Amino acid sequence: MNSEATNADSLSGPHFLQVGDVRLELLVKGEGRPLLLLHGMDGIEAMAPLVDLLAATHKVYAPSHPGFGGSDLPRSFSTVDDIAYFYLDLLDQLDLRDVLVAGFSFGGWIAAEMLVKNSGRLALAVLGAPFGIETAHRKDRRVVDIFMCDGGTVERKSQVTPAQKLDLAALPEDVLERRVRNAEATMLYGWSPYMCNPKLRHRLHRVATPTLLLWGEDDAIAPLDYGRDYAALIPQAVFEAIPNCGHRIYVDSVEAAARSINTFAQRAVAAAA
Repeated sequence: MNSEATNADSLSGPHFLQVGDVRLELLVKGEGRPLLLLHGMDGIEAMAPLVDLLAATHKVYAPSHPGFGGSDLPRSFSTVDDIAYFYLDLLDQLDLRDVLVAGFSFGGWIAAEMLVKNSGRLALAVLGAPFGIETAHRKDRRVVDIFMCDGGTVERKSQVTPAQKLDLAALPEDVLERRVRNAEATMLYGWSPYMCNPKLRHRLHRVATPTLLLWGEDDAIAPLDYGRDYAALIPQAVFEAIPNCGHRIYVDSVEAAARSINTFAQRAVAAAA
């Protein structure tokens, strides 16, 4: 994972790509329409099965967000806004067009922020249980505060599929370091206000890209009502609930997620023909 790349065509696996002052860890796999896949709080490694499925029909660009995995964290980065602009710069640098952006959980929030800023290179969007709009009202919390829960509780609430109990002491040092970096970066970007941009709700009307929102019917982190509220704010949005699925759609229902993304893309192509 120590090879360097400077443009989209030279990438075929995990590389490090210099984007501005960030050395970005980037996995590229497959051929076809470009698909920017934005991971959740548990990092790019948790997305591996979805990457493999989507790479059968798309050229998947799956970066580790700045501060996650092996990617640099610039001192100037502290908000999801910073990441969104960074990925818009990445698309410019790689000169990717007609891009399908798919983001899950924390990555879905990033995708939403990109869409309200500049969707010129983005043709379609899939948001899988994204954070981003307000997660609490004055008297009630709409989304579970993962920072106030122990690790076991977060795991149980995040997915329907029973999670394997990890012996952290037995993990290789590089794997443990990635997990720690992922957790630290999530706290940096999502601590306060908790996992949201209070202004995003008032900007989602700017989304001009056909958008699919995927949500697990059994999401115990961000419930269905939160998702339906999100979808109602986005023009042209389609809302799809996945049965027997929790917040980690890419774990509980990876094949259904890939199928929904591919079907959505195919219908968009047919509609534009």
